[in-house]
Amino acid sequence: MKKVFIAGGTGFIGSSIIPALLKEGYEVQVLVRNKEKAKKLPSSCKVIWGNPTKSGEWQKYLEETDIAINLAGQNIFSRWTKAYKKLILESRIKSTENIVSSLKKSALLINASAVGYYGDKGDTLVTEDSLPGDDFLAKTCIEWEKRALKAKEKDAKIIIARLGVVLGRTGGMLPKILPIFKLGLGGTLGKGNQWFPWIHIKDLVSAILFLIKKEKEGIYNFVSPNPVTNKEFTKTLGKVLKRPTLLPVPVFMMKLIFGELANIITCSIRAYPKNLLELGFKFKFETIEDALKDLI
Repeated sequence: MKKVFIAGGTGFIGSSIIPALLKEGYEVQVLVRNKEKAKKLPSSCKVIWGNPTKSGEWQKYLEETDIAINLAGQNIFSRWTKAYKKLILESRIKSTENIVSSLKKSALLINASAVGYYGDKGDTLVTEDSLPGDDFLAKTCIEWEKRALKAKEKDAKIIIARLGVVLGRTGGMLPKILPIFKLGLGGTLGKGNQWFPWIHIKDLVSAILFLIKKEKEGIYNFVSPNPVTNKEFTKTLGKVLKRPTLLPVPVFMMKLIFGELANIITCSIRAYPKNLLELGFKFKFETIEDALKDLI
């Protein structure tokens, strides 16, 4: 039975991956620092106490782990003060460095990143071969991935998972915006012509399992093959909820509320999962309407 070690396993994405791994027969070890969150984990998981950004006893478990999944990192959806930006960057870099330093030889490392790596690309179709951007989030992803790729020094297989906006019932963006849209107060962000790279949580989990079984290292965009504009997403969500979407949110208002983060919320990334599709991965939810109907 292969051992899987997960950092960031109590979050929205991790808590969706863990049951799928257990169902497939993997022995799952989860790094946890919050006792309340630990109570929500399946009883068949092994809980390991520790903070991924700090060296500790937890690292010895990695020496016997076949697969490490690193999802650790401070949530980006908060106002970006200088101190908060430092937290976003350091939480990703330090956790990755600590995990990589303790990996056993020839392990498989699946390290999260984001399609924010590419920066604002307008209408250009973005694949895993596209060049990075130069904004804060892009630079964060570049440094994050660099640390993960150092695992090559241990002959590890490395999968970089560049995540789009993950849609699910229990976390991420959707539960935050649904109350607004249900009241008929939802609308496009800015002009609404910016591309929105999304993926259903079930497809993300399936893609992780698919790549584990294939053991095919590389960089992968975890996004639907059918990105939509913000306007299309907004109209489809309104259609599924049977609510109007007539109230656009001006960019200046978002900047007042979110500061620099508003630039990320309104940037355009038309990401495409070229490498996953070439490997033969089949998406269950290819259209935004199918995804939203399943989730709402």
